[in-house]
Amino acid sequence: MDAFSTMDDVVFDTLGTVAQVQRPPNPSAPIRLIVRDGVERLGEFQQVVGRARHVVARNREWAFRRGDAVLLEGRTQPVEALVGDDGLVNEAVLHG
Repeated sequence: MDAFSTMDDVVFDTLGTVAQVQRPPNPSAPIRLIVRDGVERLGEFQQVVGRARHVVARNREWAFRRGDAVLLEGRTQPVEALVGDDGLVNEAVLHG
């Protein structure tokens, strides 16, 4: 086991929360996610035009696609867009 694998597990265990993620029509699966609330959305001239909720998942557990449904804290939100994927983790913006 390398240092990154150990640190990756520590970060997700410490900062993560378990959420139900579903890719219709398949049943939902419990996935450990890191939730980033209040991420700024920037407009044309780099002014803040809104805030969004981002979720981060390990690629070995789930790879987000547009339309996936995330059930978190009793609220279901669809994936609006993918932010990034570095090969180890992927990040998505939730709608609403």
